[in-house]
Amino acid sequence: MQRIPEEKIDEIRSQVDIVDVVGNYVQLKKQGRNYTGLCPFHGEKTPSFSVSPEKQIFHCFGCGKGGNVFSFLMQIDGLSFVESVKKVADLAHIPLDVAISQGDSSPGNKPDSQESKMIEIHQLASKLYHYLLMETEEGQEALQYLLDRGMSEQELDHFEIGFAPAHASTVTTFLKKREVDLALAVESGLLTERDDGEVVDRFRNRIMFPIKNDRGQLVGFSGRLFNQEDGPKYLNSPETPIFNKRNILYHFSDARQEIRKKEEILLLEGYMDVISSVSATFSNGVASMGTSLTEEHVQMIRRVTNRAIICYDGDRAGIEASFKAGTMLAEQHRLEVFVLQLPNGKDPDDFIRSEGAEKFAEIYTHQRLTWTAFKLQFFKRNRNLQNETDKIAYLGEALAEIGKLDQAVERELYLKQLGSEFDLSMEALKQQLQQTVVVKPKPHDYGGPPPESYGEYPSYEGDGGPVYEQFSFAQPSGVPSAGLTSEKRLLKYMLEDRDAFIQIRNLLEEHQTDFYHDNYKALYTHLIGFYASGNDANPLALMDQLKDDMARNLVSELEMMTVNTDVSIEEYQDYVQSLTKSSIERDIKEKEQALLTATQQGDIPAALELARTITTMRATMKNTPN
Repeated sequence: MQRIPEEKIDEIRSQVDIVDVVGNYVQLKKQGRNYTGLCPFHGEKTPSFSVSPEKQIFHCFGCGKGGNVFSFLMQIDGLSFVESVKKVADLAHIPLDVAISQGDSSPGNKPDSQESKMIEIHQLASKLYHYLLMETEEGQEALQYLLDRGMSEQELDHFEIGFAPAHASTVTTFLKKREVDLALAVESGLLTERDDGEVVDRFRNRIMFPIKNDRGQLVGFSGRLFNQEDGPKYLNSPETPIFNKRNILYHFSDARQEIRKKEEILLLEGYMDVISSVSATFSNGVASMGTSLTEEHVQMIRRVTNRAIICYDGDRAGIEASFKAGTMLAEQHRLEVFVLQLPNGKDPDDFIRSEGAEKFAEIYTHQRLTWTAFKLQFFKRNRNLQNETDKIAYLGEALAEIGKLDQAVERELYLKQLGSEFDLSMEALKQQLQQTVVVKPKPHDYGGPPPESYGEYPSYEGDGGPVYEQFSFAQPSGVPSAGLTSEKRLLKYMLEDRDAFIQIRNLLEEHQTDFYHDNYKALYTHLIGFYASGNDANPLALMDQLKDDMARNLVSELEMMTVNTDVSIEEYQDYVQSLTKSSIERDIKEKEQALLTATQQGDIPAALELARTITTMRATMKNTPN
């Protein structure tokens, strides 16, 4: 396996901005010197994920993950180190002629997993399905069906749509010839095993839609019937180690860049709706996998945008699904939501293919309903507004919704609409609104406890002074001990300055002390080897050499710290003495516990010896400078 020279890695790393790379996966907002957003590695509602353009690192104060641009791609996309370097090189348009092999021994490379093999099996099957649709007589009927529905061959190629023949063993035989593990193909959901033990194709006589996860990896299929009524209209892959409908939005990985560009996501119901919306130049469209919007889906959406446009089918089920999805997005997760209602109850696919892309674009841009306007229409459903009881009940619901609006102008607008529709005075509506609305106290803007409760975790300097990050994060209760603070700062200085490393190491040896916490001690050991190899201070390069995620996360955490850069050797000595004192304190506590045990057991000689030792240790600690 050819290794990438360190100089080339440094060149590639220096040619990209980590903010741009991470921004393809996470919606980032500028805050002080850094950018913050929702962590893509764990579910959260309050941002705890921070990216530093100055340091070119990321760190999550919630789950602790951190690193540089390479380690981000390794974790988010499941890449090896070499694969991540190649991906960054492509982004930077830097030629990199290096092969990827299973023997890659570069830092961070992961052995070939069962999940990756399942993905490879799906990729093989997808190529076969697409070939059978586009190039064979057997797929001609399915191809003609799609062309008759208005799809172009370019669309079929772009979305890699295929055809599964009616035979029971088309894919099975294909995989056998390539010596693929059929048991793994069954586990992946592509094949199925009959009661007699025979392995056969799961999908037969269906048009095949490949399904990718949010990393762009092919993890499943949805097969659609097209010339028969026997069986469900859509058959999805079963839940497997790589496929779970709750975590997948169709076309999300391909739509991500367009979502960021438009700053909004278009939520659709079906695969054909997505394909048609892309043909109409709305490439920010995605669809759930035949299921309602889930919490996992919402978390994916919130990481890339704060605005959602819902365009579901115009039938009763579609309208109710729009209300359910909008309620989750707008009221539970505070996204800005709009709803598109297409004329005559058409679904987006039918509307675009019959009325054209321009007409859809006009409705998308100029006729979208605000979430409040949609709800006011929704509440009219199944009500007879000529009946006084239904009318009063509707007005009560409408006023309750209008009362939730923060902006006075919005409230005035909807009150005027109600007044005009039901011939009611503004005075009467405003009086009723005051009786309906209960004013609730506003939470803190930063969504968490006041800044002073954040303990000794770093804040960041903005243009006008300190800026507290708008998130809370896991930390030990109370203020960190002086010893822990000293460990952090010493490692911080050693990470960023080779001379500081030499001075601090000499002080540690002189005082015969060491780091107490295991992860700090391990990082110190890594630093010794890093500098012994002739490297200059370079936290980003160090991260590339760390195979331990915990060590890499610790480097990113330390790099996010703000410390005094004008530091003397006397300050280093103070921190080292603090480590010594903390070590003595821990030893005293251990001896005190042993003294208590010896006393309880009546071991007087041992108790006396321990008491003398404790007295000596306390005297030593008293003489240790603070």
